[in-house]
Amino acid sequence: MTAEEAEEAIAERIPKDTLGSNPSMFKSLAENIHKASQVLERSGAFYAGTCVRTYDGELSLGTLLVTVTPFEFGDTTVAANGIIRSLVAERGESWAGSVFDTPNGPIAVVSGMKSFQIPVETSPSSEELELPMAEMQAFLPVPQGVENQQQCLVCINFTTPGRVHWDEYCSDIVELLCSITFDCPDRAAPSASSQSTSESLPALPPTEPTPGDTRLDNETSATPFG
Repeated sequence: MTAEEAEEAIAERIPKDTLGSNPSMFKSLAENIHKASQVLERSGAFYAGTCVRTYDGELSLGTLLVTVTPFEFGDTTVAANGIIRSLVAERGESWAGSVFDTPNGPIAVVSGMKSFQIPVETSPSSEELELPMAEMQAFLPVPQGVENQQQCLVCINFTTPGRVHWDEYCSDIVELLCSITFDCPDRAAPSASSQSTSESLPALPPTEPTPGDTRLDNETSATPFG
């Protein structure tokens, strides 16, 4: 997005009379969107978006980022299991993960809580704030021979401050993960009956209420990603 396109995007989304009395706010928003678009492009972003919706009359915000980056991993199963072990070990007890088989091969899914720091200059209370965020990350090693010969990794990142709405968001996440397809007309899809090698993934850390879910083997567990 160019600087001009960022300004057009702001003008399309915010009524002119809202920012008409504060041109510096319009300029600041446009500059921030322009900078963010450049960062997303450098990170290999395939899609980035936000949604504002209501659950039981309560506003709820979610953000979704999908990136595709070069990643030399060798075997997809080994890579997915390695991702789970390294991320869970790095992030501590508030995170958990599992590997699930999909028609596109193994996908590593982790979820947990993190804190988002809001600096003083952008805080509505003019004080530094710490906002707890529920987050899910899914990592799909692109099967070899699909799309191109270069190995790469599809990363899907979803965050929301609406922790009480996590259960509702999970159905959207599952639908998204199941919708991924690749351009590979000659490749037979692997059997979906093969089992993954990990324990179940809690929808949120143990300190938060977690919904009842279903594992790949149809046994009750704490993960919505069955």
